[in-house]
Amino acid sequence: MYLIRRISKYPLEYARSKRKKRYWLLIWFVSAFAVCDVLILFVLFKIFLPMLLNTTPYLLPEHAQEYTHLATFTAPGQHVTTLAFTPDGKTLACAAYNEILLWDVKTGNQLYTVNEFSDYVTALTFSPDGMSFASSSKSNQSPIILCDTVTGQVKSYLSGHTSWIATLNFSPSGDTLIGASPDGMIIAWDTDTGNIQQRILGRFAFARRTTLAFFRRTSPTYSHLESIKGHILTRWNRVFEDTNLVNTSESLVSILKSKMFEDDGIIAITPGPNLLPIYLSSHIYPVQALEFSPDGKTLASSSRSEYQPFDITAGIIHLWDVDTGLSTSTLKTPGRRVDTIAFSSDGKTLASDGSKRWKGSRKILIWDLTTHRLISMIDTDSWGEITVLTFAPDNVTLASGNDRGKVDLWDITSQIRK
Repeated sequence: MYLIRRISKYPLEYARSKRKKRYWLLIWFVSAFAVCDVLILFVLFKIFLPMLLNTTPYLLPEHAQEYTHLATFTAPGQHVTTLAFTPDGKTLACAAYNEILLWDVKTGNQLYTVNEFSDYVTALTFSPDGMSFASSSKSNQSPIILCDTVTGQVKSYLSGHTSWIATLNFSPSGDTLIGASPDGMIIAWDTDTGNIQQRILGRFAFARRTTLAFFRRTSPTYSHLESIKGHILTRWNRVFEDTNLVNTSESLVSILKSKMFEDDGIIAITPGPNLLPIYLSSHIYPVQALEFSPDGKTLASSSRSEYQPFDITAGIIHLWDVDTGLSTSTLKTPGRRVDTIAFSSDGKTLASDGSKRWKGSRKILIWDLTTHRLISMIDTDSWGEITVLTFAPDNVTLASGNDRGKVDLWDITSQIRK
């Protein structure tokens, strides 16, 4: 009987020990794979990924520069088209549909509202001394208005243009105001007399943009999107007032009628008198934004790049040397394209929108132009598309406006309120 028990007991003990060995082997394999996964992730995120930050448009949190949200201003139900700071940075002006609103940046109080236009405001700029500002609207019949910055009262009206004005800029001395229509026609006014000047100093950059979208209000509570085809982006290099860099409206129009300027993605730069314009052709698709740096030596242009498999950086920004016409750097950004760019006053920082990449909260990308690297990604915490960006004179305060009437102020260094 004892022998029978011993014989029947051995198979059970053997089966139990074998089962335990299987469990331990399974635990060992799972633990080994888990350790390997942790090591692989550590190597990727701590060693290889930081090495790729020079070319990637994304940032790990530990590599991103901090930022701070300073304030929010609202123009309820309005589409923000233009933002501008006074030269001292104390006042912010906002063009929202057919109104111009001014706020005190420090207190956040609204100073006043200008209601001089029946159509939406297309351009807004302050004079170099900050004592007045000029604005224009989509209506062909509306004149350019010059307003007093302190009171908001209209000082004078400028006329003589046959089409509506898309961009406005003062000369560094403030005695000349340059206006450009969407067909590329340039007009220069004497701000003291209101007369049109025949000689236009400085350099210009032109780019053909297929469409220009804007919101038109049809009732107090409803507005719809309209677009203009064949729109030409025009930017004026305000720094150069060399008397040798003289243009006329006719000479500038001849550049736009050139066959070299017929294709999309072409940028034309006027180099000076009796010299052929420089044509830049690195963009495959139409240019969406065009800006001169504050020192006038660099031109930034944005568009979208050609589709590449597994490439999510469809937005592209080119930086050009104005004198040579050569590309100095290319910045690839997330999203379909880049619609808005802005230089800081010292020219060391560039801000661009990245809203086409994320369907929820929109992003603002901050680039260091000394290293040509992305240094910060600002989460606007808003679904509204970013329509305009502009820096304050202090180089660290950035204003952003969207299509839902929201204007935000950001400290891109997170230092102002520390």
